[in-house]
Formats: sequence, structure tokens, C-alpha cells
Amino acid sequence: MVSNALMTQFADLWKLQEIDSALDARRASLEDAEARRGESDDLIAARARDEELRAALHRAQAAQKDIEIEADDLKAKIAPQETKLYSGAIKNPKELADLQADIAQLKRHLSAVEDRDLEALTAVEAAEAEARASAAELAALESAWQEEQGELTVRVAKLGEEIDAYELQRNELAADIGPALLLTYDRLRLAHQGRGAARLDRNLCLGCRISLPVSTVNRARAGSTLVQCPNCERILIA
Repeated sequence: MVSNALMTQFADLWKLQEIDSALDARRASLEDAEARRGESDDLIAARARDEELRAALHRAQAAQKDIEIEADDLKAKIAPQETKLYSGAIKNPKELADLQADIAQLKRHLSAVEDRDLEALTAVEAAEAEARASAAELAALESAWQEEQGELTVRVAKLGEEIDAYELQRNELAADIGPALLLTYDRLRLAHQGRGAARLDRNLCLGCRISLPVSTVNRARAGSTLVQCPNCERILIA
């Protein structure tokens, strides 16, 4: 009867190992899912770049507008001067020559300003293209991120439910296993990557893949006492 009771406990212990393995896997998945919630580094960088390019566009537009205003001011100065020049009101040759020189200087200045305006317009167009490309990239990243976040929220909830269910099963199963055996198993689990028990396959320990002595295999198969693998120390389950 003692042997049968122990064999039942060893069978329960293996079920417990399977539950613990399932729990470990889901806890790891939950940790990964929770770590991925929130904005990614790529999204944060893309948003920062988009803001930087929009600011650069505004600066380029403002600079071009200032040049445009400067050109308009020059045109406003040239127009009345030319009207005066061609009105016939000025008869003095020197005064006419001085007026023509002033107009020519203003036009040279205007030509230089218009060249700068053309360069500024080219800069604005380039900044607009960069800003559009950045905005499209950001929109795509945000869309993908929102979709992923929705999936992660569902996954986190599902994993939480599964973990709760497995923990309930574990507690119920652990109550039927002797305290000493359970303590040994829990200690070995901590020491061996979450696996405190290992199956026997003929004379092979499936925990470490080492062939075991016949005497060890026979004692494990008898199920009358706790037998551990001499190599990895895991509890052997026949």
C-alpha cells in the first residue's frame, strides 16, 4: 500500500511538473508581452524626427516669406521711381542720371533677392518632401503599433486567465503530494531551470540524456522510494 501511495504521488508529481512547465512558459510569455506594451524606441524616434522635420519646414517657410517680403518692398520702391523717371517731370540731366542709377541699384538688389527667393523656395520644397515622407512613415508605424498594442492587450488578458487556471490546478495537485517530496521537487526546480523531475526512457534520464545504472533504473521503476538521477539530481519518474 505504501508503494502504491508513493507511485501515485510520483505520478502526481509528474503532472505537477507538466503544469509548472506550462506555467513557466506562460509567465515568460506574459513578461514578454508586458515588456512590449507602450511605445517602442522606433516609434519614439520616428515621432521625434517628424517633429524636427516639421520645425525645419516651418523655419524654411518663414525664411522664404521674409525674402519674399524683402522683394516686395524693393518692388514697391522701384515702381514709383520708374514712374517718376518716365513721367517727363524731371528735366535736369544730372537728376535724371542719379535717378536711373538709383533704380539700377535697386534692380540689382532685387535680382539678388529674387535669386535667394528661388533658393529658399527650393529649400521649402525639399523640406516639404522630407516632412511628407516622415509623416507617412510615422503614420504607418503608429498604425502598426496600435494594432500590436490591441493584440498585446488581448494576449496579456488571455495569458493571465491561463496562469490563474494553472495555478489553481497546481495548488489542488500539490495538496495531494507529501510535503517532503514536494519540498525536494521545488528545490530541484529552482536549481535546474524549472524542471525538478525527469522521465525515464528505458535506462535513459530524459532530463540530462545520460544512461543510468540498472540498479538506479530498477529502484525508480519500483516506485517504493524517491530516486534521483546521479548526474542531474532530478527526481526520476518511471
